[in-house]
Amino acid sequence: MNVDLVSQEYKRDPGPTLDHLLAAGPVTRARIPIIGEMTFVTTHAAVEAMLKNEALFSTDVANGRNRRISVLLRFMPRNIRVMTSNMLQKDGEEHRRLRKMVDGAFRRGAVEAWVPRIEGIADCLLDDWIASDDGDFVRHVARALPLAVICEILGLPEADRPQFTRWMAALSDAGSLRGLPRLYISLSRMNRYLMARFEERRKRPGEDLISILVHASDDGDNLSDDEVLAMLGLLFIAGHETTTHLISGSVLTLLQHPNELARLRADPSIEAAAVEELLRFVGAVEMTKPRYLRHDAEFMGTRFRKGDAIMAHLSAANRDATAFNDPHRLDLTRKPNRHVALGGGPHFCLGAWLAKAELAVVLRRLWVKAPDVAVAMPEGDLRWTRQSGIRALTTLPLTPTPHAGMKDMI
Repeated sequence: MNVDLVSQEYKRDPGPTLDHLLAAGPVTRARIPIIGEMTFVTTHAAVEAMLKNEALFSTDVANGRNRRISVLLRFMPRNIRVMTSNMLQKDGEEHRRLRKMVDGAFRRGAVEAWVPRIEGIADCLLDDWIASDDGDFVRHVARALPLAVICEILGLPEADRPQFTRWMAALSDAGSLRGLPRLYISLSRMNRYLMARFEERRKRPGEDLISILVHASDDGDNLSDDEVLAMLGLLFIAGHETTTHLISGSVLTLLQHPNELARLRADPSIEAAAVEELLRFVGAVEMTKPRYLRHDAEFMGTRFRKGDAIMAHLSAANRDATAFNDPHRLDLTRKPNRHVALGGGPHFCLGAWLAKAELAVVLRRLWVKAPDVAVAMPEGDLRWTRQSGIRALTTLPLTPTPHAGMKDMI
């Protein structure tokens, strides 16, 4: 199928392209940059079935037919190889073992205890954004908030956080060849820094996540330093990046839908439902990483061979009219809302409650701080990254007090 999944037109309004994918589903092939032709499952039923079927589908690249990928990973520099060997690449008991070690720190109750601190961080960042010259909401709030929260959870000193911000900027730029040397240097420095923190927490444990991980034990089984690094790498890369794009995309979406925004501002009790609908509608994470067939099988009417790679198109599933009434309409009180924006099955997003809490805090505080916030340029001038699989604004210039005529620009 000839569809462009990275164009500005698609990123601005994915609906028409997602309808095209769904019409060809539940199993179809499409080309994506770098990877090339890829098989997708697109319908809500097919995506749910795939994500839950651990007996048939594996996330471990070693089970794929393209052995070059697994060989390439073995020869990568250690700093990069360690970060890629995380829970997302594990199956079965090994995945459950790693997840069990960290799961408690991200459960709903644990995250709710963090909300007052998240609100305090968000208020400071919103004040900085209001006082900034460029008004870029991505830079000052959407990207800064998840990183600051991660630093808090890890228990990193305030003085070390600017350096972490620079390291994370290199990780965010890893999609380009030019960014690879900077990525390697940043990962090397970040890993050395974290290893030093591991030693400190072993001697003087606290209540932070690093202390939890380095002392985690299950029947005498402990995490190795490499496993802790991989766990933190997943938190930095997956948790930080995706939450950044969820926040910025959600704010833009609400500004584009003033009637729904007015409903939310008038009735804070719909906040939880609004967060779920924004997860579905924004589609910050558009597709999963490849899954690999464990054996020859038929799935959704299509025959596959052992090792074939398939990706679940989460955004398409979330716009499936057989699962959602009027799926291209934003409805902040939509119920039921069985979206798959956070995945499903054994690999359901570990940081789901944290991402939801951070988005809810921004929605709660932004319009208190800046009730007349507006986009500072015509919507057509906003730029989206051309990265496949992620729907992400490069910048989001906002003004807390719109100039004359500004409200008519979006």
